Amino acid sequence: MRDVSEPGLIGDAEERLIADLYGPLRRFAGVVGSFEMDPDDLVQEAIVRVLRTKRLADLENPSAYLRRVVVNLASSAWRSRGRERQALARLSRTDQAVTEPVYPSDVGDLLHLKPQARAVLFLHDVEGFDFSEVAAMLSTSEGAVRMLASRSRRRLRRLLAEEATR
Repeated sequence: MRDVSEPGLIGDAEERLIADLYGPLRRFAGVVGSFEMDPDDLVQEAIVRVLRTKRLADLENPSAYLRRVVVNLASSAWRSRGRERQALARLSRTDQAVTEPVYPSDVGDLLHLKPQARAVLFLHDVEGFDFSEVAAMLSTSEGAVRMLASRSRRRLRRLLAEEATR
């Protein structure tokens, strides 16, 4: 394994590549990560994990590779919080004072989707990538991406409809 703390290990080309990719990756991490995850921390962790084993400049598509790592990190955090979410749900049934943060827009509804679903919707609907490009970035098939987008949109519509009737 490479030690990224070693001086001079990251060259000028990699520093420029990171600088170019950082802004778009940060926006992506802000959508894919949960509300308690700092997008900067998520992107930096992804970069460090990649640099431990390979050089960014050697990757065919470093942006897509880093996006996949961000999704994997966010998914791991989502799964690890599963028990915590279940406990909070049980507590909220008994104590109405325990609640999730309220967002001023529909962004909060996105947090009900899994990180990969948020990634698909962000990459396709916001960034404008077509489904085949999103599939390549997330290392899955185009059909799976299309199905996930469809199901995610349907779930969001249902959540918004339920919220409107309250």
